[in-house]
Amino acid sequence: MKKGNKTYQMNGEDGPTSVFIFENTKKRTLKQRFHKIKYNRKKKRIEKMITGESHHSMEDVLAFAVNECGLAELDRDSVAVMEEYKQLRASFILQYKPELLGEYAKLLPLESKEPEAVMEYLEKCKEQSQHAMAVPKELFDIDMHKYIKEYPDINERLDVVIETKYGYIGGGACGDKAVKDLDEMMIRLHKYYGVTQEDINNQTERYKNLIRTLCR
Repeated sequence: MKKGNKTYQMNGEDGPTSVFIFENTKKRTLKQRFHKIKYNRKKKRIEKMITGESHHSMEDVLAFAVNECGLAELDRDSVAVMEEYKQLRASFILQYKPELLGEYAKLLPLESKEPEAVMEYLEKCKEQSQHAMAVPKELFDIDMHKYIKEYPDINERLDVVIETKYGYIGGGACGDKAVKDLDEMMIRLHKYYGVTQEDINNQTERYKNLIRTLCR
């Protein structure tokens, strides 16, 4: 049986060295337009249901992940977790404190799809990431926690990453059951985190992330 996989990146980030190059030259198909209309209707329905009455702190979310969602936290000093921490911290520096990178704060857009130009751009992305990782923790740091859910089948994998300072909740899964569980897990975590009335009024990232999650 073919196994699926899925990744959630809730803040619009997919790593500082990830590059997506595409050309949107075709109009949307009828099916795509239908899905867009369906999504917008669902979004409007959900927005009307969201209130600021139920919300919790990120520290509460950490406890909820273990006590209610059955997740187990990995050792924060382990090699795998430390590597993901470095990648996420670099990504957050680019998102929240790019001025710390000086001339590497912003890359010029890719102007050509020629292989040489793409390779050069990727090399610049790599350099940018390296400079982000080199920023001292005293200037910028994050509080990342990584959790896993264990399955009898070794081919099934589910992990969740929660960062408390910037309210990040993301994760990934491999395997049909794990992918289904991840969808449900993200909904539970984001609904529990919730939003305040101020988030709703100001359309904050916390609010937008909740809407995106519930619309999936």
